[in-house]
Amino acid sequence: MRKQAGFKLSFNTLFVKLMIGFLSVIVLLASFNLFAYLYLSRKLYHEIVRYNELGMKQTVDSYENHFQMMQNMLLSLAQSDRWTVNLEILNHVKDNRRYDIIPEVKDDLAALYTNPFLHLDNFILVFRDAGYVLEKEGTSSIEDMFTRYYSSETYPFDYWDRISAGHSFMQILPAAAFSEKTMSYDRPLGQLMPILFKAVPYENVYGLLMVNPQQLYSAYGRSGESSFYILDGEGKPVFSSRPQAEVQVPASFKEGTLHQRSGDQYYFYTKGAVTGFTYVRVVPIASINSEMMKLNLLLVSLLVAAVLISLFASVFSSLRLNNPLRRIIAMLERDSASELPTSNIREYALLRDGMSRILQTNERIRTDLDTKNTLVRQYAYTNKVKNIPMNPNLADLEEIQADKPYAAVLYEISFKNPEQEYEAETLLLHKLIHSLFSPADGVTLQLEQNRLLSLLFQPGSQDEILQTLDTLKQLLRADDYLYLTIAASPVYTASTSYTEAYNRLSVLLKERSLNGETQILTVSGAFPARPGRLKLIPGEELPTLILAGNETAVFEWIDRQLGSLKRRDAAVGEFQDFARGVAEQAEKTLAKLSLSLHVLMEGGRFPSFEPLSRFYSVRQYQEWLRELIRPALAAIAEKNEAKDPIASFVAEYLETHFCEDVNLDSVADKLNLTPGYLSGYFKEKTGTNFSDYLNELRINRAKELLMNLELRIQDVAGLVGYQNVNSFIRMFKRCSGVTPGEYRKLYAGSSKAI
Repeated sequence: MRKQAGFKLSFNTLFVKLMIGFLSVIVLLASFNLFAYLYLSRKLYHEIVRYNELGMKQTVDSYENHFQMMQNMLLSLAQSDRWTVNLEILNHVKDNRRYDIIPEVKDDLAALYTNPFLHLDNFILVFRDAGYVLEKEGTSSIEDMFTRYYSSETYPFDYWDRISAGHSFMQILPAAAFSEKTMSYDRPLGQLMPILFKAVPYENVYGLLMVNPQQLYSAYGRSGESSFYILDGEGKPVFSSRPQAEVQVPASFKEGTLHQRSGDQYYFYTKGAVTGFTYVRVVPIASINSEMMKLNLLLVSLLVAAVLISLFASVFSSLRLNNPLRRIIAMLERDSASELPTSNIREYALLRDGMSRILQTNERIRTDLDTKNTLVRQYAYTNKVKNIPMNPNLADLEEIQADKPYAAVLYEISFKNPEQEYEAETLLLHKLIHSLFSPADGVTLQLEQNRLLSLLFQPGSQDEILQTLDTLKQLLRADDYLYLTIAASPVYTASTSYTEAYNRLSVLLKERSLNGETQILTVSGAFPARPGRLKLIPGEELPTLILAGNETAVFEWIDRQLGSLKRRDAAVGEFQDFARGVAEQAEKTLAKLSLSLHVLMEGGRFPSFEPLSRFYSVRQYQEWLRELIRPALAAIAEKNEAKDPIASFVAEYLETHFCEDVNLDSVADKLNLTPGYLSGYFKEKTGTNFSDYLNELRINRAKELLMNLELRIQDVAGLVGYQNVNSFIRMFKRCSGVTPGEYRKLYAGSSKAI
């Protein structure tokens, strides 16, 4: 057979022709990129300056619109006759004692200081003649307000005591540092910008808006190396983004221009149409030059990268096209003694197509056989794991019938964003696990959508398995969108079935701790156990808190329980049981008020417990429970607000004193009402007679006590307020349809003599 000729670079070779064509395209593209770079670099500097001008104009418009909006809201408030009358009353509140006006005025102010877009820290009304102030937290003296709660060296108490709004409706005062001072500490409040306005037409009452200027700057300004100043009409600073820096303006400052260069800085300035303030942004020349340099570097890098990538792609593509031809020719020369004629691209295509069909057919047959063998093998193992009767055709597989010691590793895959599809990722994970363990010594099965199982037939020691699993854990650290719960078994003998091993590992999976990291769980005994783990069931405290409608108290209680579980490193199963217990307690508590979570929840359905299986942090449980409980608390609060005060007092008094000798006369005496009036009033508000309501309370409590078989019937009667046991029996049968003894037999399972 003839030896293959060496590879030579000659002009008529396919490789050289391809390279010449690629290089021609590269030169053309590089020339275009170079021209674009030279053209754009001349305009970049002017565009950067123009960009800063536009950014400055947008910032000024935002500030001016903000101040205009505040002024309009204050004017709307000040023009209200009710507002003026209320403030006049409060100005003489020491004489008229009309303290009931304060909540109404605070409600008028709520639209301002509760608006997050106004960035207000507080809204203060100063009643100079009365000597006190009204703000969102309540009232205090003027001296306390400005020496303790809003203390500032720039604005001492004397300043506010003598200040006057003058002829202007609203004045924006320069920002200054404020702090809250007490005898034990001095807490800085940060920089605040006071806005003085006329609350009423006369001077003895004025208002202050304490604006947070840093929040305004964060909302409307631009962070970076630049400095930002606001100057009043006299050129004095109203606000500086860097308070420690001295405010400087260029000597040749002119109106009508948008920017000016002075020294090593650019000054961009605009005058506000509403306030008359001058807004100045100072950008160092070095910053603009830096941006210019970055863009230049970017363009040059793109040009160089384009050339290099094009060269690499051309050489790579040429070799990709040339090398297969050389390999095919070499193959033909090895198989044939006769010399093949000189070929061109057409002949190459014919040779390639012919050889490709042969190779593809062989590869397809081999791949198909390998795939079918692998699928059959995995199918057989899956049947044995899930205890499905084996197909007779699979029973002859030597691997399945072999009695070998083995170890099992179960993987539960959890994705932090379950709304996405992760089929490709699961397949890659399957391949990764299979490659870590020698494929010849085991098999990896996908039993469920999120569960994989590895059966290792020559596992070595458990420590070696754990070392391999730790390698897998390290590899998965870079993928923060998923985590695994891995349960590893000891080495089992052949007498332990795959089904039994799988069930043991499934139980072990529930013992993972609550976090979003991959965990490896092991068990050395016959069955996993976690000593010291007790299920935390919500107690009677939760229904009491829910009935009170106190959202803060309920959520604090839930957070404490979750925190206790977290500190004990509780398993995820305990967290899930706790969440279900809270939901059940809430539903039972609402049922007592004729309410239901099914009705209150959006969509009218009970909340699904399915998301609990995907939670990996305490925060997720907190959010889920808050979403569950909040509608119930809102409904209870609404129902509590609608209660009549007299009827509520009677109901609450009877609920706490029903076991005493209580009657209509004693309750009416406590309310300074006649018994007849109270009886009719209570019936009108509740729809139930006083005596029927009291008896119902007593009988319901008696039913609970009857469950205690150690109490006699007469003991139960005395504990619920009946002095005569016969009266108790008659009333119990009237309300329940059965006597106390019959009720105890039905529901307590046994009876006791009276």
